[in-house]
Amino acid sequence: MRPLPRSFRSLAFAPLVLGLPLVAQAPGGDDQLLQDLIELLSTPVVSASNTAEKLSDAPATMVVLTRDDFSKRGYTELSQILDDLHAMDVVRPFGDTHLKNYWRGFRNEIGEPFLVMVDGMVQNHLYFNTADVPLVALPISNIERVEVVYGPASSVYGANAFMGVINVITTKDRQEDGSFARATLAVNGGSNGARSSRIADANYFYKRGDLRLSFTARFDNGWMDTNTNNNYEWTKNHYYSDRRLWGNIPDNSSLGGAFDSGVRNRAVDLRAFLGRTEMGFQYTLLDTGYGTVYPADLVQNNAVWVRPETSFYLRHTQRIDDWITSTTLLRHRNSDVSNDSFFVDAYENGSTASDYVVEFSWWQSLNRSVSLNQDFDIRFSPAFSLVTGFKFEQKNLQKRYDSPYGELSHVSSPLSLGQGSSFYPDKPEDSPQAANRITTEDVGFYAQAKWRVAEGHTLNFGGRRDRNSEYGGNTTLRLGYVFNAGAWGAKVLFGQAYQEPTPRVLYGGWSGSGSNLALQPEKSTTLEASGTFTTRSLSLQAGLWSVQNEDTITGKKNLGDRNVTGMDLSANYLVPQDWIRQIKLWGSYSRLFKADEDVLDVDGAKIGTMDIGDLAKDKVLFGATFLFNDRINATLLGRWIGSRETVTTNPIRSVDSYLVADLSFNAAYKGVTFLLKVNNLTDKHYFHPGVRGAQSGDTPGAFSGTGGTWVGSGFSYYNSLHAQPGRYITLGMKMDF
Repeated sequence: MRPLPRSFRSLAFAPLVLGLPLVAQAPGGDDQLLQDLIELLSTPVVSASNTAEKLSDAPATMVVLTRDDFSKRGYTELSQILDDLHAMDVVRPFGDTHLKNYWRGFRNEIGEPFLVMVDGMVQNHLYFNTADVPLVALPISNIERVEVVYGPASSVYGANAFMGVINVITTKDRQEDGSFARATLAVNGGSNGARSSRIADANYFYKRGDLRLSFTARFDNGWMDTNTNNNYEWTKNHYYSDRRLWGNIPDNSSLGGAFDSGVRNRAVDLRAFLGRTEMGFQYTLLDTGYGTVYPADLVQNNAVWVRPETSFYLRHTQRIDDWITSTTLLRHRNSDVSNDSFFVDAYENGSTASDYVVEFSWWQSLNRSVSLNQDFDIRFSPAFSLVTGFKFEQKNLQKRYDSPYGELSHVSSPLSLGQGSSFYPDKPEDSPQAANRITTEDVGFYAQAKWRVAEGHTLNFGGRRDRNSEYGGNTTLRLGYVFNAGAWGAKVLFGQAYQEPTPRVLYGGWSGSGSNLALQPEKSTTLEASGTFTTRSLSLQAGLWSVQNEDTITGKKNLGDRNVTGMDLSANYLVPQDWIRQIKLWGSYSRLFKADEDVLDVDGAKIGTMDIGDLAKDKVLFGATFLFNDRINATLLGRWIGSRETVTTNPIRSVDSYLVADLSFNAAYKGVTFLLKVNNLTDKHYFHPGVRGAQSGDTPGAFSGTGGTWVGSGFSYYNSLHAQPGRYITLGMKMDF
């Protein structure tokens, strides 16, 4: 192993030795002082087995973050938790791919290898299987806790629970009748050009007897950091404004002319509860520019990519008798790219070498589903229980994008940019077109049993059978042994999962990206073993895991097997001292021992293996929370991400390691908490690797030859690097009444 850089050693070695993440807040409520770490073992969780159980008994490695953790760490959006979770490689282009998260070495191009859920309801996009809409736009003021399940969960949740599950648990009840409100107002900013945003996130809750009402909303407007875009060649300002590439586009700031990528996110969550019956409506909108995804000589980033999500549902839980509980969920979803999404790109028109043209296009994809989930929780005895159920879902999906193009505008004689110009095509109709649709059906049945064979020894075994009208059937199994005795604990886990090809990759190809109707689902098998040691002040955990994937989808092809093996170490420490109320230290170290994939020849025969790109072999996360008294606290978060060898299509062969830290202060007074957070404390300039093919490189562009032919990013469409925000300040006010 390479020695850690001196900058890392000086900042991180002490907390790493003392202890490393508090995985849950003490049971009982907000701001309750954590007396000892043994309390955490009894934290109730529901996401590992789709039933309530103690954290120490769950057949999975889990991390639980509470509302109090969100507050103390200064999180203002859900996706920020990914930066502080072990075994994650996070990439943030802030565009139509807003973020990518390569969980346990799973690097892909479109879609996520994990599910994001809200109270057990999947939020991944129906067309892309992406999770950036919920991770970025969901409100956080109604969150009670977030449960992160590591490892395959298809035996419980079906397709796409490949590497894990992130389940957001929201507030559903209060102890007393009355009206209650929580709200967060926050602004991000700093020096001229720093990342800027304005966030309002609020929840109102009313209770009277068995009747409960909840209304939650979020508004998030902002702009990307314009101090750091010039650190990478193909997001430099002068390319966006070069009239030799863009003609008259810089004359209309709504179309381009500068690095200017905005965010306009919205969310509404309405719930009504009567006893054990719940009805809800959820609306989530991720509305962004194109960030740093594309090279500036090919695509203007000051455009719009809009992804609205709507969901209506009815859920009823019925206690059939003392040992059987039934839960029925009926849900309708819409998951779209709305028709006000547009794209402005430039390219060399094939007629002459120097004839550059600009093109405007609208984009739309409309998708919907209806689903029925029926679950039974059966408690045969204190030692044996069974969770079982079935799911039916019918999806009506769009195949190709609706993407009309306007007339080509030649840079040498550009078209008018005024209203009514032929440069703008007619918008696509915002209604499904029958000839461009496909209807699929998913039917699944599962059973998950837990048997406490003796005190401290529990066996978990289960399986699921799913059948999709397009791919046929898949069977997944799950086995686990959980041991608990005093301070010691251990888990040995086996699980299978499968990942469906996304409809976008199956049907949605366009001139810049392909599709393939013949793709087959990916399959994975995971074997994992972990051990824990917990005392009142110290908690240690070590885990080894190995994942084997079959029929891996890379681009638009199934390309054989992948094998990833890794280790995660974590610890928590309550520092014994008497000068302030409490000091918590935590941290984790993740190591990838192996991460390779098959290399196939043109006939599909294996000719070797190569490393999976864009993964950091070593990662260290650390943090400390100082509770000075009941009103004032501070939290330091740090991340050292090792260097990353990139994918083979990326001309920049590696991305340097980096160390960044955030510092948050909270001061409370009579239900109002004031937040000051310094993000990227040292103003570190650093990069994430590019998404997709990441082929643009970093060679400066130039016009050459007698015809003035442009030699630029190579028409690759995807940047090799993504510059990350520099230092910026978050000021916030949180109210809880």
